[in-house]
Amino acid sequence: MKAERGASQVLFGMLPMQTVDLPGGIWKVVRWTDPVPLRLDPSTVRAAVLEAMGPWIAQGNDSGLEAELRGGARIDVVGVNQDRGVLVEPFPRQWRCRACGRLSREKLPTCSGCGAASLAQMHFVAFHDCGALKDPQLPQCPTHNAVAVRLPGTTSARELYFFCPVCQRSLREGFPFQPCSCGASEGMTRNVHRAAAVYSPHYAVLVNPPDPAVAARLRATGGGARALEWVIAGVATTRSAEGSQSVDGFIEALLQQGFPLEDARALAQMALERGNISPSRTGEEIQLPDAVRQRAQDEALSITSALELGRVSVDDMSRNTTPPLRTLYESAYPAALADARLSNVELLTSFPVATLSFGYSRGGGEAGSMPLHAFRDGGGLRSYGAVARTEGLLCQLDPLQVLRYLRQLGFELPTAQNEREARLAILSAVDVPRPTEQAGQPLGIAVATLVHSYAHRLLRTIGVTAGVERESLAEYLLPHHLSFIIYAAARGEFVLGGLQALFETGLHTVLERFAYGEKRCPLDPACSSGGGACMACLHLGEPSCRWFNRRLDRAALFGARGYMADAPAR
Repeated sequence: MKAERGASQVLFGMLPMQTVDLPGGIWKVVRWTDPVPLRLDPSTVRAAVLEAMGPWIAQGNDSGLEAELRGGARIDVVGVNQDRGVLVEPFPRQWRCRACGRLSREKLPTCSGCGAASLAQMHFVAFHDCGALKDPQLPQCPTHNAVAVRLPGTTSARELYFFCPVCQRSLREGFPFQPCSCGASEGMTRNVHRAAAVYSPHYAVLVNPPDPAVAARLRATGGGARALEWVIAGVATTRSAEGSQSVDGFIEALLQQGFPLEDARALAQMALERGNISPSRTGEEIQLPDAVRQRAQDEALSITSALELGRVSVDDMSRNTTPPLRTLYESAYPAALADARLSNVELLTSFPVATLSFGYSRGGGEAGSMPLHAFRDGGGLRSYGAVARTEGLLCQLDPLQVLRYLRQLGFELPTAQNEREARLAILSAVDVPRPTEQAGQPLGIAVATLVHSYAHRLLRTIGVTAGVERESLAEYLLPHHLSFIIYAAARGEFVLGGLQALFETGLHTVLERFAYGEKRCPLDPACSSGGGACMACLHLGEPSCRWFNRRLDRAALFGARGYMADAPAR
């Protein structure tokens, strides 16, 4: 059987051990045939998968995958081979005669009972949360060793009526108890194969460096520290890796080689005195807690990777055009950025996004509630993915305004004279919870809620104002740097160039709608009293939000002490 499918359709709907409707019936994916290795940095992949696995780790349902990854296990990332495709097999192997209801385990040209040539494949499967997938067990007439079924007209397996097609003896309603080979006492569940409970794939999204060798070189030369310093200084037009090695970069390179922190600092001081390295941009080392430093550096590397592959700023557009567009870029755009309390918005012309499926679960429920099953090949870990170069918008909140907002909430933070000081003051004190963590540091929760709520409102505003389908956009949060990226996702009906057109001619309109548009929710007051976020105002679909619609609150933006509370009126 041969059918044509796109790479995105395969990634999101044809993973190993998944059932799929194709011409000729229902099929089970056996494997991707000769998949193509994807060049992704292994450390970045491992970190992204561990981040996405948070719900399963928290509930002890990760099936030992966390220990494997932290122990250094490698995940081979592969993409679909468009020439070889995906190997499938018929499943379930049960067919029903539409005329008499007789069931058979082979697809016969005609029914063995009535002779009708109208056999249809049954669409029920048996599954267990251990990962098992089997044909449902059928009752049999003890006299004639045959069974027929009368469908109830619903998808409920409990309402199936089984009887003998020869003697018409009633056998039972619903499938009989079917034990699982794992030995669990509750047995297997039966449902239609397309039900979400049967197979739930799980994905991780990462901004990948362009090449594993480049990523390794960046880390080995203290690239994380240099990227962090560059982002805190305000993502100037020069690249983060340009120029001589800095004190922070030299210390980070030594830490990567296993040197203790104090020894690394002493050696850096010696190298600085000898003129072998240059001071940090401000002449001082960035002091951060170890746990925060690593995440801040990872986010800084993501920003660096995104910008170095292609960026366009408002100033770039202003320099390369003439009135009336220049007037728009020099007056309306800066005013709109100030009203929306953004320090910067840039167009990413080649935003690198990798979407990886690292495993699946059976049984439904919330993320983490059922055991996670990793994909494996020959005993090793495998992830199925696709890498795309798309367009996006990098949005950075005004750090001075964020600092003011946090101090107004009661957090004890120092004052700042410029944006760099404000970024560093927040970064030195914050510990942002991960997307899957329920609790966390109050300051970190406040920062995550602000950045996440801002990203969701802006994404929804773009969907309404610019005519871009909301489901075709997604967010990538960088909360330690008060930033986020809105990009064209792999799913949805997005026309490439939509965000570019918005950035070039309609950014000011979108930001004005964001700042001055309707702030109430259609479901108020229930929404406000229930958390300040719902499907009618801030929530997004799962493909667009990787934070599970957590850490959202309109009050963080427009409440009495919100980020936009004292914005100038219009």
